[in-house]
Amino acid sequence: MRRIFYILAFFISLGLISPAISADRITEDDIIKALKEEFLNQGVEEALDIELFGGQTTFLQEDDASFKVMISKLKYSDEDDKFTARADIFASGKAIGGTDLIGKFYRLEEISVPNRNINRGEIISASDLQSKLYRSSKIKEVNITDKNKIIGQEAKRLLKKGKLIQQSEIGPKMLIHKGDKITAVYTSGHMQITAKAEALSDGGKGERIEVVNTKSGKTFTAEVIDNSTVSVDVQ
Repeated sequence: MRRIFYILAFFISLGLISPAISADRITEDDIIKALKEEFLNQGVEEALDIELFGGQTTFLQEDDASFKVMISKLKYSDEDDKFTARADIFASGKAIGGTDLIGKFYRLEEISVPNRNINRGEIISASDLQSKLYRSSKIKEVNITDKNKIIGQEAKRLLKKGKLIQQSEIGPKMLIHKGDKITAVYTSGHMQITAKAEALSDGGKGERIEVVNTKSGKTFTAEVIDNSTVSVDVQ
């Protein structure tokens, strides 16, 4: 008997046998859990968010017996994320009910979002971010979800807790701000010339900003080198 128990425990640990659950009420959560397992059996390995629109989602039992939700006839469409399936409920080895299900499934992607409101001008650190499962269909090309592309960047506007970050909302740390007095370095071959200038826009390291030569009044674009220097290429 003990040998049989260990064999059953081994197969349950591998997910080859689903243990019966003891309860007096079978809920929508129980049905959705069984649906996710069936999606996985059919090769949908991504995390899923499932919404049910049709079918019975609650079943009652007379006593605290063990039950199992069996899913069959699962059919789904990747074009509109809709699915249909059959759920049959068994308690203590006997069928106690069943229902035809209609719903939608959404693939989920693990992304990084702020774990607090991040104010404009703050430099984002790893401790400011949290992982979150988000519907893939709601993630756009303008969104940045990789924490490695977010950490070390400066917030260009308020970033709200738990919300997707857009490319325009973060950028390199601003080293030079509009109105700053800076040094413009003109490079031509092996020759360098410096001149006093004023920044006409903000910029981070490597970005190009508008500046004006304070002596000649000529405006031009230059690359930000540090918090007081820009580089101008002379053709």
